Amino acid sequence: MGFLLQLSTFKDSVFRLLDTLSPASQSLLEKQGSTKGRYTRHISDMAGSMNLIVNPTFIWGSDHGWQPICCSMSISDRLPQCGGPPSGHRFYCIAHNRTQVWQGIAQDISSRLKVGMEYKVEACVSISGPVELADVRVTLKLEHAEGQVTYTTLASGPVSKREWTFLNGNMEVSKGPIKALVYLEGPPPGIDILASCFSIALSKPELCSNKEPNEVNIHGNVLVNPTFDTGVQGWSGICCKVAHSGMHGWKGIYGPRGKPFALAINRTEAWQGMEQDITTLVQSNETYLVTAVIRTAGKPHQGANVLATVRLDYGGSNPRYVSVGRVKASSTEWATLEGRLHLDTHPRKVVFYLEGPPSGVDLLVSTVIIKHANPPECEGSPLKRKRTEANSTRTGISDSIVRNATFSQGLRNWKLRGSRGFVCNCLESPEVLPLEGKSFAVATQRIATWSGIEQTITDRIDLETIYEVAAAVRISGSCLKATVKATLYLREADNSERYITMGTVEANTTEWKLLEGRMILLKAPSYVSVYLEGPPPETDILVDSFYIRPASKPEPPNPPIIKDPKYGVNIIENHDLQHGSKLWFGQGSARLSVASGAPTVVPPAAALSLPCSTSLSGNYLIAANRTQGWEGPAQNITDKLQLFVVYQVSAWVRVGKCRGKTGQKVNVALSVDGSWMTGGEVEVDEYSWKEIMGSFRLEKKPNFAMVYAQGPEPGIELMLAGLQIFAVDRSARIPILKAQADKIRKRDVTIKLKPRNNRHIPPGVCVRIEQTSRSFPLGSCINRWSLNNNSYKQFFLQNFNWAVFENELKWNWIEPQRGTINYEDADEMVNFCSEHRIPMRGHCIFWEDESCCQDWLKTLSPLELKDALQNRAADLLRRYKGKFQHYDVNNEMLHGCFFRDRLNPDILPYVYKLAHQLEPEAVLFVNDYHVEDGVDANSAPEKYVKHIEWLRKEGAPIGAIGLQGHLDTPIGSIICNSLDKMSSVGLPLWMTEIDIAAANEHIRADDLEVVMRETFAHPSVEGIMLWGFWEGAMSRENGHLVDSDKRVNAAGERLINLREEWTTRLHGQMEESGQFSFRGYHGGYKAFVEYGELGEIAVDFEVPKGDSPLVIELSLS
Repeated sequence: MGFLLQLSTFKDSVFRLLDTLSPASQSLLEKQGSTKGRYTRHISDMAGSMNLIVNPTFIWGSDHGWQPICCSMSISDRLPQCGGPPSGHRFYCIAHNRTQVWQGIAQDISSRLKVGMEYKVEACVSISGPVELADVRVTLKLEHAEGQVTYTTLASGPVSKREWTFLNGNMEVSKGPIKALVYLEGPPPGIDILASCFSIALSKPELCSNKEPNEVNIHGNVLVNPTFDTGVQGWSGICCKVAHSGMHGWKGIYGPRGKPFALAINRTEAWQGMEQDITTLVQSNETYLVTAVIRTAGKPHQGANVLATVRLDYGGSNPRYVSVGRVKASSTEWATLEGRLHLDTHPRKVVFYLEGPPSGVDLLVSTVIIKHANPPECEGSPLKRKRTEANSTRTGISDSIVRNATFSQGLRNWKLRGSRGFVCNCLESPEVLPLEGKSFAVATQRIATWSGIEQTITDRIDLETIYEVAAAVRISGSCLKATVKATLYLREADNSERYITMGTVEANTTEWKLLEGRMILLKAPSYVSVYLEGPPPETDILVDSFYIRPASKPEPPNPPIIKDPKYGVNIIENHDLQHGSKLWFGQGSARLSVASGAPTVVPPAAALSLPCSTSLSGNYLIAANRTQGWEGPAQNITDKLQLFVVYQVSAWVRVGKCRGKTGQKVNVALSVDGSWMTGGEVEVDEYSWKEIMGSFRLEKKPNFAMVYAQGPEPGIELMLAGLQIFAVDRSARIPILKAQADKIRKRDVTIKLKPRNNRHIPPGVCVRIEQTSRSFPLGSCINRWSLNNNSYKQFFLQNFNWAVFENELKWNWIEPQRGTINYEDADEMVNFCSEHRIPMRGHCIFWEDESCCQDWLKTLSPLELKDALQNRAADLLRRYKGKFQHYDVNNEMLHGCFFRDRLNPDILPYVYKLAHQLEPEAVLFVNDYHVEDGVDANSAPEKYVKHIEWLRKEGAPIGAIGLQGHLDTPIGSIICNSLDKMSSVGLPLWMTEIDIAAANEHIRADDLEVVMRETFAHPSVEGIMLWGFWEGAMSRENGHLVDSDKRVNAAGERLINLREEWTTRLHGQMEESGQFSFRGYHGGYKAFVEYGELGEIAVDFEVPKGDSPLVIELSLS
């Protein structure tokens, strides 16, 4: 994203964007009376050296030149309500979390301001928030030596949230200040200020005759002789002559402020220039700012691109070239080149040089600076994150398994699939320049979507190693936007083929995009290649770089340290409203009032977590005059939250008169530094109070955090009572859950020893009990590809006793195109499970979610669709008759409506009847998500229960209920509350797809334990299935139990420990009566008895479910 622009100056990039403005941007310009010429002038002024504002269009992120004033600041590329920025690029700055009118974004212009000069001020701004219009001001703050501070409004006006507005004004400073700060301010608190571009430029630039660039600060520079004060010491020419201007200029040209400069003359090639070896001057894993003040001279020319380039030598014959900056220079004025250099490995040699102008054109250099980047931190900026990620992919080519990754050697090592191709250093109309190196590849005349550029990597890829994929791509042609895919092609020894998508990106014609992905190879095929594909035929694919490198593996994290979490203490102030609405405020135009009559009992889920909870006051807040769905009561909780603590959310909610508008949803949300997360959601009405429950956890200290209730349609009153947010000690339930598990998962067993001839049993007979199998199903999903990994198979067989296929049984996998049916993967997996006597769940026959249905299904008539549906069921269930114990018949009916909408609601019970007719022995499941965590009103337990009861009423033979378990911050009491509600149906419950995502493996382990203990201890739960366990073989990132290097992480160790806890192993001695009693988990056992002359006697037995004691007689006759 942002990294694609960081190596070019804004002025260079904006001219390439002028002809590709979005219709929205063009429309906005016309609305404001701007012509293309006027717009070009505006942008040119902003990008030129006369602008006092650094980073005027925010393409360098929020960490370059700008700073927030007592608020938060971030850069966004999302389309705002006012439309795309009129500057033509995607980025704009947002000042948010403002609590005072004077808060906004600012820039220090002290070092660039000239006294006595008249400047023209222009800023393109908008607003965001609950008001339509607000005044925005451009203000100048001057601090003088005598302590005087003055504030001057430079430009102001009413600004709408529905369009961008240009604020215009003038500025002249008559007396030199010690500090000059310009900033945006004005709207009421809570209103965000959006800024697209900002210019303070000389009104009459001709008065500044030498057109000098701003003086460069050389503090921190690592180069030798950066300002050429000692001639050209430290510098050398690249196949050309390097000279020095001296103190009296050269051919009538003087350096900025009369200083000397260096010259690269007698140039016969564009790549010739001046260089300096910086091998010992820069370090790996450091970022450097690059600045050069340059100019051209010599034969007539219209301006020329000057490039700052770094040559990296790794000891081989092919050095790597990295472009770190670019600017369009001229023979009439000095220009400033800016860029960045980042090395994540250190080559044997690093050389910095300047190049670029055509042959015969002299290159003049006044100052060159390379210094450590030390910008103010703004970790929340998405642009900064993207830039950091991009920098980390740019270097480190030495370990990439793709050769000639930046096309510095043309198309060497590459070949074309169904296309032609070439390598170039620029394209015209619109102009395209390289992003990273000095050239890029073009795959053109493509005949199909699969056409593109390809490289064979058969001999360079290691098995069971996770690789990171990174490619900088864009497209060219009549298609303005298209998906580009990086694909892995495998050909097996039997000539069977497999295509695996490693990563995708939405590419366009206006900028380079970073395609990222991962891949792992578990079995050695006879041939492996990688290629780029995807856009429609005749659309060119442009590739700047393509890397595939072993994924970096950070050190395992330590468990987070939590100090004094204050479990059970409500962080909401005035939660009982005994002081009216004090400390509460209404979002937007909402007006708050307090009434009484709400429930006084603590909601059930919270009561489970708060055993000593007191009654509620019965007071509640009413949010009236709501004009937007997000408006409601709110409270600032920034200073109340601790990192890594799990917080539970609980409240009673309802709404006022709905005027026939049913299905109103209320959620309690948290706004954290401009992003939001849900703390629970429920569907409500005007007649009764409903419990809302949820949870969250923060892993980064927020600058601003607010809790608020929202959701109903505008005009409907929202009522909130007894809101509690409190830290939960999740371990407090463990003793309770252990006792419950002991009660429902174990049975009393007595082994009676029956000796020969009724002889007396001697004292001290030793008995050892070993549980050999478990009745309770604990399984995982597996996939065909991962079964090639022996370590994967071993972990699965050692720790799980049930299986479900991740994708291989789904209709979209088996029949992706109509009539093209492939059961090969499913057959192999069925054989694997059958060989190891692993029971299987069938997932799934149908999928109600339209996004998961094949495109060809969407083209069928209702009659054809029903026919296809019947054929699918018959083909699948007859093929695997008796193989699968369970089937998820129609997946996720609470969240999808594909078959229901195209046929009719009766199709839902019909498919169950059909499946039962074809496979009467299998247990038929419903299966859905977010049932157990309270965050989705569409799948609340009450909704799920009602849906199942309707299906059964219509004759659907449902045998069990699936709750998927894709959870974020699980809390036992919320899970238990949901399971209790689901138990009212009277059917067995299964957790069918548990995965817990957390970057810290210790947090992931705690989360997993909460879910597994809570469900194992519930009497209605009859099975637990995980949705994977191996890194790189799971659909959810950071959910794995085993790392790709085969290390069992903290979450995996927790699973193993729980399995061991739920396994009975003990030893002891027989009583004199010849009995040995114990209480053990249901499953298969082997008892070993040491008996005198008979030695050790072993007997196998089963402990089935049951309430009465089980007696096992062991005869010694």
